[in-house]
Amino acid sequence: MKALLDFLSLPLSLPINPIWDFVICAIIGEIAYWVAYSFAGRNASSSAGRSVLHWAVRIPLYFILWLIACIIITVVNFIKANWVWVLITLGILAVVGVLIIVILQIVHKKKQNKSSDSNSGD
Repeated sequence: MKALLDFLSLPLSLPINPIWDFVICAIIGEIAYWVAYSFAGRNASSSAGRSVLHWAVRIPLYFILWLIACIIITVVNFIKANWVWVLITLGILAVVGVLIIVILQIVHKKKQNKSSDSNSGD
C-alpha cells in the first residue's frame, strides 16, 4: 500500500518553491500517518484489520490535506498579487455591512415606536 500512496502522490505538487513543497508534503504525510495510525489502533482488533484501516484512512486523508494546502496557498498567492483589489473589496463590504446594520436598527426602532404608540393609545 505504501507503493500505492507513493505512486498516487508522486505527481502532486504545490504551487510554491520546490523546497517548501517538499517540506509541506512531508508534514502532510506525517499528519496523515499519525491520524491513520491512531484511528486504526483504536478501531481495529487484528493486525490485518489495522493495516487495511490504516491505509484506508491515510491515503484519502493525505489527498484531502494536500488539497486544503493547495487551496490555502493559491488564495494567499492571489491575495499577495491583488492586495489592492482585495482591500478595496473588503472596504466596500465593510461599508455595506455597516449600512445594513444601521438600516436594520432604524427599522427596528420604528417598529418599536409604532408598537409603543399603539399600546399607549389602548
